[in-house]
Amino acid sequence: MPIQIKVGLKIVNAKPPLQALADVTLMWPEGEITIRRCAVFQKVGEPPWATLPRIPIEKNGKRQYVPLLDLPRDLKTRVLETLLNDYRSAVDARP
Repeated sequence: MPIQIKVGLKIVNAKPPLQALADVTLMWPEGEITIRRCAVFQKVGEPPWATLPRIPIEKNGKRQYVPLLDLPRDLKTRVLETLLNDYRSAVDARP
């Protein structure tokens, strides 16, 4: 049985381009794991994009973001696509 993905999405009123935060639960027959604080970003006139949790660090005077979690490429793609689909549905459902 493949891994199932459940998204708990919350649209946020934050500094742009941040638009939403989500907890993503990966479920399989033997258990589950929840990835907290995935982010969805969108600039005006551009398509949204999503990221897994990251932490900011400063290196050589510049801010960089380091991922807190590495997933296999196929799973990461599925997670981010599911997250973006849920975000689009939430935005389309808004009055």
